[in-house]
Amino acid sequence: MRLPIPLIGLALLLGSLESPMNLQAKEPDFDDISSWIQRQLDYTGDPGLAVAVVKDGEIVFAKGFGWADKENRRKADEHTAYSIASISKPITATGIQILAQAGKIDIDQPANKYLGQAKIRNPFGEGDEISVRQLLNHTSGLGLHYQFYYQTDRYPVPSRDTTIRNYGIATRKPGETYYYCNLGYGILDYIIARRSGKAYSQFMQQSLFDSIGMKHSFIGLPTKKQNNVAVRYNRQGNVIPLYEFDHDGGSAVYASAHDLALFALLHLGDAFQEVLSPGHIQQMKEPTGEIGPGSGYGMGWRMDKGDYQIVSHTGGMPGVATRLSLVPEHHLAVVSLSNKESNLPHQVVKKILSEMLEDYPYDRPNLLLPARRKSIPAFEADDDFIGTWSGRIETYEGPRQLQLWIGRDGDCRARIEGQLVTVITNPGLNGGILSGIFSGDLQTSDTSRVKHLLRLRLQCKGNELVGAIEAVTNMNTQWIQGERVIPRAYYGLSHYTKLKRVSAIGSQQTLFNGKDLDGWEMVKAYDFKNHGPIKVEEGVLKLGKGSPASGIRIQGAFPRMNYEVEFEARRVEGTDFFCGLTFPINDSYCTLIIGGWGGGVVGLSNIDTMAAVENETTRYLEVKDKRWYKVALTVSDEQIQVWIDNLEYANVKTKEHKFDIWWEQEPARPFGFVSWNTGAEFRNIFIKPIAPYLIGK
Repeated sequence: MRLPIPLIGLALLLGSLESPMNLQAKEPDFDDISSWIQRQLDYTGDPGLAVAVVKDGEIVFAKGFGWADKENRRKADEHTAYSIASISKPITATGIQILAQAGKIDIDQPANKYLGQAKIRNPFGEGDEISVRQLLNHTSGLGLHYQFYYQTDRYPVPSRDTTIRNYGIATRKPGETYYYCNLGYGILDYIIARRSGKAYSQFMQQSLFDSIGMKHSFIGLPTKKQNNVAVRYNRQGNVIPLYEFDHDGGSAVYASAHDLALFALLHLGDAFQEVLSPGHIQQMKEPTGEIGPGSGYGMGWRMDKGDYQIVSHTGGMPGVATRLSLVPEHHLAVVSLSNKESNLPHQVVKKILSEMLEDYPYDRPNLLLPARRKSIPAFEADDDFIGTWSGRIETYEGPRQLQLWIGRDGDCRARIEGQLVTVITNPGLNGGILSGIFSGDLQTSDTSRVKHLLRLRLQCKGNELVGAIEAVTNMNTQWIQGERVIPRAYYGLSHYTKLKRVSAIGSQQTLFNGKDLDGWEMVKAYDFKNHGPIKVEEGVLKLGKGSPASGIRIQGAFPRMNYEVEFEARRVEGTDFFCGLTFPINDSYCTLIIGGWGGGVVGLSNIDTMAAVENETTRYLEVKDKRWYKVALTVSDEQIQVWIDNLEYANVKTKEHKFDIWWEQEPARPFGFVSWNTGAEFRNIFIKPIAPYLIGK
C-alpha cells in the first residue's frame, strides 16, 4: 500500500522518535517491580536486598526485602546499612575531589608528594611518575591487591605505611594500561587522611555523609551505635565474621540504599552542589582509563557507552553484592544491595532500567545458575614467550627465585627455588599478557596465613618477562574430618617479577621427525663436497660414508645456551669418528667427537685451542659397529656436560675456557652431525630446555 506524502512524513517522524538516538524514559509500576523482586528473592533464597531509584531529582522508590539479620529476625529496609564493597571507590574519589576543590590536592601531581616515608615504587622509571589521577582511574601500574582480616583470626591490620612498603610497587608501566586495583584506593584514603588532618572515616563522615544527609552510612566495623546493619552471609547461608582491610578506601564503606540514592543525586548534578561543584562532578565521569571498546574508567566511576551512557560501579566480596548505576541524560539512578554474594542485585538494576528506559535490554537469566564459563582455547604461545625463563619474584621478605618453561605446544611449567616443578594450568595470552595458575608457596608472613595458588601476569619486554606473580587464596573446597569446608577469601597479593630468557626453548621437542629431512639440510661445502648418500629409513637418519665427510645441519636458528640434546648414534662402517656434533655455546661453537683418531677418542673440540685428543675432556671408548650409543649433551651457563650410555665423559666449566671449532666443521653450524670417512646413523633426536635443578646430575 502506498501512503500519501504527509503520512510518509509522519511515519518517518514516528520512526525517528523510536530510534536509539531518541530513546525515552518510561513510567514504571513500582508495585509490580516490588512483586518481581520478592519473587526473585524467594527463588534464589538470598537473605535480603535493598533497592532505591532516583528520577529527576527525587528518590521515587526505596524499599528493603527479606532479612538484614536472619538469626535475630530483623528485616531489611531502605535504611539498612549494607557493606557496599567497591562502591566505596566513587565515595573515596568524591572525598579526593572535595579536597581538590579546596586546593589541598592536585590530582595530576605525584601521589608520593602526599605520602609519608613509605613511597610508591616504579621499577619502570621514577616513582614520582605515578599521579593521584592514575590511582583514581586504575592506570597506576599497581597490581591485584586485597586483604581481609577476620575478627575471629589473630592477624592485625597493618598500617597503611606498612602496606605501601610491602606492596606499593608498580608491576606494569604507569599510565600504560587499566588494571583494577584496591591498593590504589587504599593509598587514596591515606592521602585523604594526611591532607585533611583527620582520619579517613572522620573526614568522609563530616565532609560527605553529614553534608548530604547520608545518616545510615559509616566506614569501618559496625559498632553498637549502628543497630540497623545487614549481616553478611556466605553462599551456604552461614554468617561471615566481621572483617577489615588494608584498603578501606576501596572496600570499607557501609551505606543504605536510601543514602546511596542521595549520593546518586549529588553525582547526577541534581542536588548538593555546595558540597562538590558541577565541574568537579563532571571531571569524575571523564573516562581517562580505557577498559575496552566503549568502556572507560574515570575517578571512581565506570562509563559504558551504548544506546545509553551508563555511569556505574559494582561491588563484590565475601557476603556482598552491590550495584549502583546512573543514567545522567535521564537523571536516573538505580541502586541494589545484597548481604550475600549473588547475581540478583545486578539483575534487579537491569530489570528496573529496562522498565524505565525504552529498549534497554534485560536478558532474564536463571539466577540460580552461575555465569556460564567460556571454554578455554588451546594455548598457543607467541614466539616472544617461548623459552626457558629465570629470575626473581620480589617480596617484602626477600626475593624468591623462579623458573618458567613455556613450550610452543602448550606445555608450560614453573618452579620456585627449593620447591617442585609444577604444571601451569589454563595458560593464556590476552592483550600481550601471559596468564596461568600454578602451585607454589611464596612463604611470606602474609601468604602463610592460608594456602594459596600463584597466578602469572607477565608481559614480554624484549628478552625479559616483566609483571606480577599474584598470590591468591586457594578457594578449592576442602574436606576436614569428612566434612565439606568452604574456605574463606583472605588475600590476593601482587609481587613484582622480572625474568630473563635463558633458553629459546621451553619444553622438550623433537629435532628429527623420523620420516624425512624436514628442518634439516645437507652440508656440501669444503670437505663435504663428496658426501655420501643421506636418507631417512624406518625412523633412522643415515649418513653414508663420505670422502672424506658427510654432514647434515639444522635449518634456521638454534638456542645458544641452556639446552640439553639427547640422541642415539651408531657407526655402521669405517674407523674414524661417526659423530661430530657441532653445537653453539654463547657466541662460539664447539664439536663433540665420538670415535675419532683411530675410532676410540671421545672429547670436545676445541677447548682453549686444543683438540678433543689433547684437552681435559679426552676419553676413550671402544666403539662397536652397529651398536646404538645413547648420548646426552648439556650446555648451560655453568658447564658443558656429556654422557654416553649414562656415563659422564665430559664436565667443563663454561666460564673458565674458550671454545672454538676446526674450520672443517664450520659448515655444520649452528647445529649439525658430521661423520668422517665413516658411515653413521642417528635416531630419537630431542632437545629440551635446561632445568637448573638438574644441572650436575
